[in-house]
Amino acid sequence: MAIFFSFDGSGVSDSDVRRVIEEQNLYGLINEKEMPFIKSLQIDPEEIKRIMGDFKDRFDTLVVVGMGGSSLGTKAIYNTVTAGEPVSGRKLIFFDNVDPTYIKRSLDSIDWKKTAFAFISKSGRTLETVTLLNIIIKEFQRRKIENPGRQMIFIGDPGNSFEELANRLDSLFFSIPPEIGGRFSVLTSVGLVPAEFIDYNIEELLNGARSAVEDPEPVIHLGVCKYLHYLKNRTVSVIMAYSNYLKEFTEWYAQLWAESLGKDGKGQTPMKAIGTSSQHSVLQLFMDGQDDKVYQFFMIENYPEDISLPEKTEILDFISNKKLSDVMRAEFEGTVKALLSRGRPVVQIRMDELSPLNMGYIFMSYMMATVIIAKLMGVNPYGQPAVEIGKKIAYEKLKSLETG
Repeated sequence: MAIFFSFDGSGVSDSDVRRVIEEQNLYGLINEKEMPFIKSLQIDPEEIKRIMGDFKDRFDTLVVVGMGGSSLGTKAIYNTVTAGEPVSGRKLIFFDNVDPTYIKRSLDSIDWKKTAFAFISKSGRTLETVTLLNIIIKEFQRRKIENPGRQMIFIGDPGNSFEELANRLDSLFFSIPPEIGGRFSVLTSVGLVPAEFIDYNIEELLNGARSAVEDPEPVIHLGVCKYLHYLKNRTVSVIMAYSNYLKEFTEWYAQLWAESLGKDGKGQTPMKAIGTSSQHSVLQLFMDGQDDKVYQFFMIENYPEDISLPEKTEILDFISNKKLSDVMRAEFEGTVKALLSRGRPVVQIRMDELSPLNMGYIFMSYMMATVIIAKLMGVNPYGQPAVEIGKKIAYEKLKSLETG
């Protein structure tokens, strides 16, 4: 594993960061009490492999039915290795919305004999997930498929309605440690079970996460650095990945950062971008707009596949004999240096490759950094009380509708 963090920018020095770390005793936060998601490192990947072995051999598609933290991390894992293409003859499909057209077309297009479904909800009562569960059960009945429970996996807190239903349907059930919240659950069965279905190396994923806990210095530095910029009214947190294969990771990060920190009138708004395409849409704002942002740039150093340009090129002769990766790196470095020239704060995260080891490391790193900045802001990183208001209104609206 090789991941390097570098911190450059306006108005925040290493001595400032060190002072905050010492005054707040931030190393004392690195434990299972303050960061319950560290408990995911106790999970035995071999047990998941054993349980999933016979199950996954019967199917080529797994539909992951889950909202927010029950799917975003898994989508990030899947995106890094596939960009939507099958792996080892198996693929994942995500039902993470209740768009009627998308759901209807998807259900009509799958091979029901070769498709399994993983229903994921900590509470076992998530409105969208339970709605889709009932639609899928109805489809099994309509298609006269016997023993549909053998094509289902349920993932949730132990003792919830999903475990009860799994027992009744003779389905697989995997528990989520109750103390680990949904958006912090990617390294639990929420992410590990679907990842194992596509033969992703979940042991390496957990090993990478363990490395972040064992050497938390870069993570603590990241959290403090972003906090100090927040104090300078940099209330937007840009995450820009120079890889199409990290697009879903930026989505996962956006939920983690927004839902954990946006409380009590505080927070730092996440903004997602992809290099190089976003340079042609938001870079002007980054350079000449308000200085209210802190920038995080991800760059992959090694590409498993690359393309060389011809010896003689049309229009631009200076790109002759270059590789496509050379163009990507030049664009990345040009953007970083341009922003630094304007005094914008930049965090660079350079990864040697998009391996399970590296993905485990950055998942754990950002979960830890979230708790650290939440501590400094004085907010509780767990729970989402404001979101529950909208859920309650939706429940009441559905209860008031006439049945027919």
